[in-house]
Amino acid sequence: MSQGFLFTLPDTNLIMEDYILDNGNGPKSSAQSKNNAKKGRRSFSALVNWKWAITAFLSSLSISIILSLLSTEGLNYLNIFLSCLVLVFFVAIGVFFDIIGLAVATADEKPFLAMAARKVRGGKTAVRLVKNADRVSSFCNDVIGDIAGVVSGATAAALAIKIALTPQDNFILNLLLCGLVSAFTVGAKAVGKAAGMNYSNEIVMAVARFLSLFRKDEKGTKDTKKNKATDEE
Repeated sequence: MSQGFLFTLPDTNLIMEDYILDNGNGPKSSAQSKNNAKKGRRSFSALVNWKWAITAFLSSLSISIILSLLSTEGLNYLNIFLSCLVLVFFVAIGVFFDIIGLAVATADEKPFLAMAARKVRGGKTAVRLVKNADRVSSFCNDVIGDIAGVVSGATAAALAIKIALTPQDNFILNLLLCGLVSAFTVGAKAVGKAAGMNYSNEIVMAVARFLSLFRKDEKGTKDTKKNKATDEE
């Protein structure tokens, strides 16, 4: 009876892993992956748009000073009713620019590109607004919106002091004034956000058509109503 021989074959998987690691094509070590992640990660200073930050700071400073002077000094020459109208005006400014900022951030660029190609008035301006949505929304929401909120609060405080200095006891009137200002601001912004999100393209186009009146590159464009009339003919 012949004696059998046993042969053990080498593990091919181990051989392939050794070959791949020796040639540098295998999985990289954790240290190498961390180094590559650090190289691909940008620094904080490179991520911040310092030019826009300085511009927003200077514009916020100048606008807040002007509006604060108008609100505080102007109330000295107005009665309580007109002072309330000034307060409503500042609140409305904040709500209005919040709507514009939200509409620009959520608008679709494709319809405006088609309008710009057909030379519709406001089409080029709308494309610029949507492409620079981060700056436009930051200016409308952060610069104008926040300043209007601060100034409206200061105006409400000055109006409350003016009411308190009257001979009558108007404690309840001051409470109602503060409550109405807060409620009107929050309620108007809630309605404005719904309008800005659902009618974003229409709002952006309306703003673009207004701004196109002051732009030279929009002079050769045509109004949408005129284009529709020519198409119907």
